[in-house]
Amino acid sequence: MQKVINELDPNGSGDPVAHSGHYPHAGRATAMKTSEIEQYYFEMFRRDYPLPEGAVEYGDKPDVIVRGARTIGIEIRKFFLEEGSLPDTEQIQRKAREAVIAKAHHLYQAHAGKKFELTFAFDRSVPIRDQTSVAQKIADLAATLQKSETGQLWRDDFRHIPELSFAYLNAIEYPDACWRVSQAYDGVFMSLDKLRTIVEEKELKAKDYRPCETYWLLVVVDFMDRAQDQEIGVDSLAGLTSQVFEKIIVYKTCFGQILETH
Repeated sequence: MQKVINELDPNGSGDPVAHSGHYPHAGRATAMKTSEIEQYYFEMFRRDYPLPEGAVEYGDKPDVIVRGARTIGIEIRKFFLEEGSLPDTEQIQRKAREAVIAKAHHLYQAHAGKKFELTFAFDRSVPIRDQTSVAQKIADLAATLQKSETGQLWRDDFRHIPELSFAYLNAIEYPDACWRVSQAYDGVFMSLDKLRTIVEEKELKAKDYRPCETYWLLVVVDFMDRAQDQEIGVDSLAGLTSQVFEKIIVYKTCFGQILETH
């Protein structure tokens, strides 16, 4: 399954050629505190899931407590496809791509070229190692496009930049012209083994949780974050159990897709 999202505008149309001006949401996730992100996800989740009646209290260990007929502690965990500390993971490379395009645009603007727009996609098999070098090559590439018409660039035009897999020029000039990143990728199915690891990690921390009558684990798969996005099959939780959590719930944002253990 092919999906395309604009990494710099997660709330945009997803159209890589559309002119959409500035990106008020760019970098929002990194600017928000962890507690704010957890609250943001939980508010989405509670719109799609019939929680028991009760007062919702945000905090830590667990992240949410619902005080009703029972006191339910809910711990929240995002489900990344890969360990985020590794340099080649999507979490790190996404930031590198955004930084490269921003720097390339700045370098290009210094030479007062045409104010056209460019959209790029990067090859996941060729991680960015030297941001400055890649940015300069992209800026140099843009400088050669002054007389080009709107359309996708030929691969030969940027073969010397192996990190790139796609480039599209919108030759119309705008006062606030933007360069952006848009990634095409193949969907993958959620790994039950990785989910078990998440459950085990959270179980080890349960001794530090505030007292509750029962605990749930909410695992969030953010559709708009390609470091997380994965397909959830109907049997994705088959055989998954916990000695700590009464329920393990996997929630995929945007679609409101929910699977839970019983």
